[in-house]
Amino acid sequence: MSDTFSFATLAGQPNLADDFWPQKQRIWPAFMFHDRYADAYWHYLLEQFPAYQRYLLDEQARPVAVAQTIPCYWDGTVAGLPVGWAESLVRAVEDFETGRVPNTLVALEISIQPDYHGQGVSYRMVNGVRELAQSHGLQAVIVAVRPSMKARYPLTPMERYAWWQRPDGAPFDPWLRVHWRCGGELLRVAHPSMLIEGTVAEWESWSGLRFPDSGDYVVPGALCPVQIDTQADVGRYVEPNVWVHHPITTARLRPA
Repeated sequence: MSDTFSFATLAGQPNLADDFWPQKQRIWPAFMFHDRYADAYWHYLLEQFPAYQRYLLDEQARPVAVAQTIPCYWDGTVAGLPVGWAESLVRAVEDFETGRVPNTLVALEISIQPDYHGQGVSYRMVNGVRELAQSHGLQAVIVAVRPSMKARYPLTPMERYAWWQRPDGAPFDPWLRVHWRCGGELLRVAHPSMLIEGTVAEWESWSGLRFPDSGDYVVPGALCPVQIDTQADVGRYVEPNVWVHHPITTARLRPA
């Protein structure tokens, strides 16, 4: 990948969040912007933790990827992990509000412009999160990973999908494989991880589908079926993720 790429944080360049927003809208399904807890707490990342929002810039200083992170306290045990993505965000905010000293960095999101897929950017971003944690004196990174190919297998339970392997023993899923090659350890399924609810009309708008009757529906981009209740006028999506742990070391890990 080009040596002209560089990192910057929101603390140094506050305009980066707005500059990258159109790319996020390309990257994520529309429903992903409506998690109950993200709506309530995401502003903490921008206001209290801008130094933890790390962007990769191209040679013209345009953002091509972002890692959105927040520090928290974690006791280092599997049992002590947050239940999922949403709880990790809530816990980190509570730690900040109560003055609890963090020791772990939670990577809430890594987004990469589709134009830069296959160029090693994913490895640079994961390693960049590890470096960010190390620079702040934190002992670990934890990530509730959203496997990138799981949406192609929405009926397969995450408990099975997460542990699928290629013949060489690497994880089957490309995004889990990046974390694994960067030294990440797959710990357990994070479920429930995200909760997204909306009216039937909202889900039809987000998905481009029609839901004429109650039931479970396969929605493009969703990792598992969406539960539609037309009588109650509500659609409910409970997403599973996979907890991955990156211990912090002094060595920078590179892809295999």
